[in-house]
This record gives sequence, structure tokens and C-alpha cells, in this order.
Amino acid sequence: MWRNLLGLVLGLLLLVGCGRPTPPPAEVLQGRLTFAGSTTVQPLADKLGQAFRAQHPAVTLDIAAGGTVVGIQAIHDGTVDIGMASRALKDEEATDITQHQIAVDVIAVVVNPANPVSNLSHQQLQDIYLGRITNWREVGGADQPITVVVREVTSGTRGAFDELVLEKKEPAAPHLLAAMTAGDVAAMVARDLNAIGYLGFGNLSAEVKTVAIDGVSPAESAAQDGSYRLVRPLLLLTGPLSQPLAMKFIDFALSPAGQQVVAAEGWVPVR
Repeated sequence: MWRNLLGLVLGLLLLVGCGRPTPPPAEVLQGRLTFAGSTTVQPLADKLGQAFRAQHPAVTLDIAAGGTVVGIQAIHDGTVDIGMASRALKDEEATDITQHQIAVDVIAVVVNPANPVSNLSHQQLQDIYLGRITNWREVGGADQPITVVVREVTSGTRGAFDELVLEKKEPAAPHLLAAMTAGDVAAMVARDLNAIGYLGFGNLSAEVKTVAIDGVSPAESAAQDGSYRLVRPLLLLTGPLSQPLAMKFIDFALSPAGQQVVAAEGWVPVR
């Protein structure tokens, strides 16, 4: 009898076990991903990479910069898995490239904190960068020449600013300085009382002061409701030669966990 009872108990346990399938093990990813491109996107990609590797420690990431143009060309050449861009691609650039928007960037116009100017019209901003306005007194400031700071030509921030503000014209201010990185822009404006520059929203710091454009200050809410016009996409790029592992990283960047990183780093999430 006891033998029969024991067999019945074991049979019931087996049936219960069969009714609860074992969950599949977490996906194990491994390999090496290479990145190149926008100096604006690079720090965000690095933060996303840290969070991604916390889940997938067997994946290594090589995240270089070089500018948006470099990232686009690297995808065309197949020399990296993921390109980084801080502006929308032109039609001729986008052939065979898939664009994955992971964030929205607000381009902020910045001046030295001691500069009394706190608002410019869109037209005044364009005129400053095209050399039509050359003295701060013309826009309500001190009687001082304006030092105009731009990014280098390979910069996605430069490309977006030139399109959004200058209508694709070349900057032509008499006192024109070029900065390699967003950090260089902030440092140059912080050192020069008469300087003006532009930065991605995630690169703002206390050493510079933001300027409202047409009475609207750069902010996440203003970007979302369309009242602030200087906005651009932040993109990850893949191409025919990108590893399948690249899509795992992009899927993570667009996941709730990845978008939390985007928001924590000062950018506007897309999801």
C-alpha cells in the first residue's frame, strides 16, 4: 500500500511539474561592437553602453567619435557596426543606412553669464552668425564686438544649427572661432564676456547662460510642444555590414531602461 501511495504522490508531482514549464534562460550575448560618429551622441552612447553591459557583460564596446560625417562614412565603408549622428541624414547620405532615433536634442544658444542679453529673435540670431549684426549694443547689450563661436564642419550640431538657423548658409561673422567639441564651446563662451555659441541640451553647464529665442527658453516641454524651434534628432545608424548584435544594442537604447538613461543624461526621450 505504501508503495502504491508513494507512486501516486510522485505521479502528482510530475504532473504539477509538467504544468509549469521552466522559463527560458536569459539570452546570453557576446561579441564586440564598434561605434564612430557624433561627439554629441558619444557620451550618451557610452552611458547606454554601461547599462547594456551591466546586463550583457560578455559584450565589449569600442565607442569612438569623430563627428557625424565620420560616422555616416564609417557605416558606408563597413568599418564600424554603429554610426552616431546628431542631425537627420541628407538623401544622398542615407542610401543603405537605417536611422534609429534614440533621443531628441534641443540646441541651446549660450552666452557668458555676465552678458545682460537674455533673449534674441530668430532673425537676430541668424544676423549675428551671418555677420549682419556685429556688436552687442544692436541687440540690447553692451557696446562690444560679438565673438561668434561655431562647431567644426564635421559636427552634427553645426550641421543642424546651419540648417535650422542659417538656412544652410555659411557663418560669416567677422570675429568667428571654431570649436572641436561641445565642451570647447562652453569653455570659450565662459572665458569671453562677448562670446555667443550653441550647445546640445545635454551639454549645458552652469558656466554658460542660455538665451531665449523669440521669447521661448530651451526646455524639454518647449521642444515637445513645438514652441522652441531649434531641435534635432539624435541617431544611431546601421548598415548592411553591421553585426546582428548591433540591433540588440539599439533595441536596448529604445527600451524603457534605455530611455531612462536618455532622460537621466539630459536629453528628450523618444518613447
